[in-house]
Amino acid sequence: MLTLDDVRLLYQNDVAHDFEHVLRVWANAERIGQAEGARLDILRVAVLLHDIARIDQERHGLDHAIEGARQARNILSQADYPPDFIEAVCQAIETHRYRIKKPPKTLEAKILYDADKLDSLGAIGLARAFAYSGHVQRALWLADDQKISTRQHLQEKLIKVKETLFTETARQIAMERHQFMEQFVAQISAEIKGER
Repeated sequence: MLTLDDVRLLYQNDVAHDFEHVLRVWANAERIGQAEGARLDILRVAVLLHDIARIDQERHGLDHAIEGARQARNILSQADYPPDFIEAVCQAIETHRYRIKKPPKTLEAKILYDADKLDSLGAIGLARAFAYSGHVQRALWLADDQKISTRQHLQEKLIKVKETLFTETARQIAMERHQFMEQFVAQISAEIKGER
């Protein structure tokens, strides 16, 4: 069976997608999964492996969800997990991205998506957004949209995340986090313009 220590070694990602991110997604998934009646065994393994291919996306341009599902399939096959379990885990990993072509279908896949997206909201979401911007040398805040900036990322993606969540439990959790982000965006925008 896969353990936290086994998986921790697989995460050599940037600070926004490191193993601490996995632990936060785990906590979100446990909360949502218990409330929604999910199969926690599938959900836990999917959470542990959901971002193992982030480094491959960064280095080689591979879609980390698709590549992560491929790698997870190999890892779980070698660990003698049953084929139907492996497929359920890999389907969840494959469909956990915000920019997905095929949405998650199973409850566990929907919860992985929601748990991962909750970590992009609120105070931790803001911290991750700015940390990732530093990692990729993205401008923090530009007045116009000539170049990609953290401001664009917040306004074009993160502020919209709440509307993409699948489960009622996640939507309830997201409300306060979303409001916090809206307040932050309003505050920083006003500060940049010298209004506050």
